[in-house]
Amino acid sequence: MRFVGLTVVEMRRALHRRLVRWMIVLAVALCGVMGVIVYLTSRDPSELARADEHPARMSSWWISGGGDGILTIAALYLVVGAAICGASVAGAEWRAGTITTALIWEPSRLRLHAARTASAGILAFAIGLALQVVFLSAAAPAVLLNGSTAGTDAAWWGALVLAMIRIALITALVAVLAVSIATIGRNTSAALIALAAWALVVERLIAGFRPQLARFMISENVATVVPWAQMTDVDFERPPIVALTALVAYLAVVVAIATASFARRDVASA
Repeated sequence: MRFVGLTVVEMRRALHRRLVRWMIVLAVALCGVMGVIVYLTSRDPSELARADEHPARMSSWWISGGGDGILTIAALYLVVGAAICGASVAGAEWRAGTITTALIWEPSRLRLHAARTASAGILAFAIGLALQVVFLSAAAPAVLLNGSTAGTDAAWWGALVLAMIRIALITALVAVLAVSIATIGRNTSAALIALAAWALVVERLIAGFRPQLARFMISENVATVVPWAQMTDVDFERPPIVALTALVAYLAVVVAIATASFARRDVASA
């Protein structure tokens, strides 16, 4: 019960961070802008007919097995937001020097770190799921007034909901990863730079020079988990369940390193 209560407190502290609040407000505002653009571009029937996958056609929100659709746009922004907010949750406290105050209130380092990590994952999952609902709801007026719901049967709705859950799960994993790296580096910027460098530089170099290792890269595994389908145009096979297991295993290693670092580190001068 002590851990549960501490996790709830950490969730409240995270939600009270100005950066987290503003990121949520920005995300909602962008959803509104997207909704207006979708509506305006769907008013002309000829333009709508020429567009292969317009959000005013509800069936284009998610294409089962392919990972296409406007929901993938939301996934990209959610991952970026989770990285920024997750890194801030841990890194900002080190920079502000309030980590010692937190340890006075909760002297168990392992419990504090575990609660903070868990709270980041839970919040990221819940916020990610909620923002996807807002994102798709913003396109609903265009569908109802100008578009079509053809092809959206029960199977499609089931695939859409499962895709939203998987995207929220990836969002949670990224938030936990960012918290862990920020804890290791004791800095928000260090965590964001490390994440960007690995995803945009290191993995692309490895995949380019050693294509046989691409199946082990985080990006390829995420690209398999989100649509829950084997990637096309690649020289390897990677079942979705194996990709998800790999992502969880990678994260577990980083979380373990962060936990050991936090447990042993001298925080008196933080």
